[in-house]
Amino acid sequence: MTTRRVATALLAAFVLAGCSAQGTSQDGAVRPADAGTAQPPGGRPSLSAPGCTFRLPMAAYSYTADEYATIEAAEQVPAKRCMAGYSLGYRPPERTAVAPGVDRRYGLSEQDAALAPGYRLPAAQPPAQEEELSKEQISVLYGGRGSEGKTGRLEYGGKAIPEEGCLGQSILDFRKDYEHPQAIETARHISSQSYQDSMARPETQAAFRKWSACMKEEGYIYASPMDPPSVGKFQEGPVTAEEKATAQADVACKTRTDLLNSWFAVESEIQQAMISGDTKVLQELRELHRKKVAAARTILTEG
Repeated sequence: MTTRRVATALLAAFVLAGCSAQGTSQDGAVRPADAGTAQPPGGRPSLSAPGCTFRLPMAAYSYTADEYATIEAAEQVPAKRCMAGYSLGYRPPERTAVAPGVDRRYGLSEQDAALAPGYRLPAAQPPAQEEELSKEQISVLYGGRGSEGKTGRLEYGGKAIPEEGCLGQSILDFRKDYEHPQAIETARHISSQSYQDSMARPETQAAFRKWSACMKEEGYIYASPMDPPSVGKFQEGPVTAEEKATAQADVACKTRTDLLNSWFAVESEIQQAMISGDTKVLQELRELHRKKVAAARTILTEG
């Protein structure tokens, strides 16, 4: 593997390390996949466009994708300074336009199906690394992750290297002033519990039955729209004509039965009720997000 590929893989590991299921970010709230400003829904919008998750009320306590990209870019600035302290050059990856993400909270959607055949997720694109990094640069930038299994004191030129490397230490240092474990856990709990509760609600179960009846008319027997994606043969090996046909019927039945809008409305109601019980701590989380983004923009402006 070339040093460029090693560096790209390590950078991807840093970016993905804190991410968890259902689109939650390292800071605990829903991580948006589009660049629009996340606000609580004022009505019942059409969900044919991407981002059901990111229109839910809890999205107001998260970052937009552009804000998240700003933070990531800002974290690179002190990393570059750290590298200079070892007399090593480092040119962070160029910032690129934020691409829409994939939202599978309610299963396959029309937008989703256009990105990848069947039920497969589109191949993840690793962060771009603009320059070829030497082994020395990789070791200092990524610390233990980039030191090929070396143990003990990490150093370069007689100077100790942070265990997490210049980049990892930069991320940790920037993040520490904006941590709020209680708020993060609250946001995670609401995002997860509201999803589970929404599936048990009679309105959602009725919508599932309509979808299931529609699928049966098309020749497919599934009780829930979350069932087809879990089928083993739709997860491994090449995408078959059967998988494509099932996915197409799935999306068509969701549209015909208005499943996405129905489910979204139910979960929105649940989230709004849960938020009302934790308003103070969630407002604190949102304020920390605002301050963190502002600090990131200042870092990028000052260089």
